[in-house]
Amino acid sequence: MRMRFGSCIWVVASALLVAACGGTDEAKHGVAEFRSRAAQKSYGEIYRTAGAELRQTATEEQFERFMTTLDRRLGTWQSAAEPAWNVTRGTGGLRLTYQSQFAEGAASEQFVWRMQTGGPALLGYHVNSPLLFAQ
Repeated sequence: MRMRFGSCIWVVASALLVAACGGTDEAKHGVAEFRSRAAQKSYGEIYRTAGAELRQTATEEQFERFMTTLDRRLGTWQSAAEPAWNVTRGTGGLRLTYQSQFAEGAASEQFVWRMQTGGPALLGYHVNSPLLFAQ
């Protein structure tokens, strides 16, 4: 029995969606772990467990200074809505974007993860908020 081309596309798309959702759950767990470590100000631990891609963009000292500045300007993280997500082709990166509320105001957070054995590896963390530009 021959499978139609449209049916074949549906099967492949469904498989990719299931695989991405599984990765999304792992990435969400990674975000929860990140938030826990950030609340404890364990910035060095976040850095040391991140993927090589993140560690190549900044030294541990620079990363800690960045996280300290975020904490000072935004305050503690309060909440976030369910994230928007997408998979970046080629790098295998899974990007989660949150509209988050911090003690001092709102910010958009973006986490980039690589799914690997042993859990997700943080490849990038980006924050956008007008509070970061305030004096």
